[in-house]
Amino acid sequence: MKARLLRRHQQVIDDLRRAVGHHVAIPLRQESIHRLEAAFLNQLLGVEVARKLGRSAPPIALLASLRPLLSLVPLDQQVLGAARRLLSELNAEALLALQKNLAGGAPVLAIVSCQAQLARSQATLADFAAWTAAGWGQPLIVIGDPRLPDWRFEFCPQRRLLRLPADDAYEGLPAKLITLQWVLSLLPSPPALLKMDDDAQPDDPLALAQLVETLGVAGAAAAGFPIFTPSPLHLDRAWHIGKSARSNLRPFNSLGATRWMSGGTGYLLNGQAVSLLGDFALHSWGFVESMLYEDVCVSMLLQAGAARLHWLNTPEQLGIRSERQQEIEAGQWQVPDHLR
Repeated sequence: MKARLLRRHQQVIDDLRRAVGHHVAIPLRQESIHRLEAAFLNQLLGVEVARKLGRSAPPIALLASLRPLLSLVPLDQQVLGAARRLLSELNAEALLALQKNLAGGAPVLAIVSCQAQLARSQATLADFAAWTAAGWGQPLIVIGDPRLPDWRFEFCPQRRLLRLPADDAYEGLPAKLITLQWVLSLLPSPPALLKMDDDAQPDDPLALAQLVETLGVAGAAAAGFPIFTPSPLHLDRAWHIGKSARSNLRPFNSLGATRWMSGGTGYLLNGQAVSLLGDFALHSWGFVESMLYEDVCVSMLLQAGAARLHWLNTPEQLGIRSERQQEIEAGQWQVPDHLR
């Protein structure tokens, strides 16, 4: 019965076994790797049994059992592709609706919000209606829903609302943004993505179109306004304290950076960057869990993947306006002259 229930996933199972085979061949590792394989198969079986019983989203942490295996072979594109096929099959209905909604090739305008600010994000969505009509961008509201199992997402085309299996609080932003990348990387051709906060306003769509073109000419994967610190250890490790729901007593204790793309102004990722970050979401989730600052997390992962970043002289080049841009225009967050 177990074999019959898992039969439709046999190719994924075979790809995983092949990929980790060289680890299994080392006697000291063999038992532990087999235990990791068994844990994943048991979770996958649980999902299939529940689906047979009519439960489309059983609360089973499938990705939590798959990621340890993928982390053993992060350079194996075949097995990462197999993992994506599995996630695509399990989210077939939502993925098809998302694909239809994003057809046309314009950049996704990701309005990153939360349930508590849904009314504000809906107003922002309406503000970009002219962009949608003219084909300049495809706005989506992105929120987290921790009730969803880690392998499941939901999409409502009418509200252009994407619910992700992620914490919806401030400290969940890194997981929310990187989860968004694996979801979009399931599409046949991952789109460019403009990340914005839910207070963003449309400004100049032609500036965004020009920036998309600039990335192609420059061979860059992403563009953003740079934030600098003298060293990775100069990062303000209490930036979140007072803003967080549960992490006010948890100073940031992961790695920092000297330069990263400002999340407050927004940043642009091309399809290559979306796919790359989608890979990291599958095999390097431990790093994401260690982060509290979404823009630092995204920038460091892109840099770790040897992606070229295009640094903006002004946030206006993104084609949107934000509260952070107003702060920059007022003289805050300026790029040091010797680093321009």
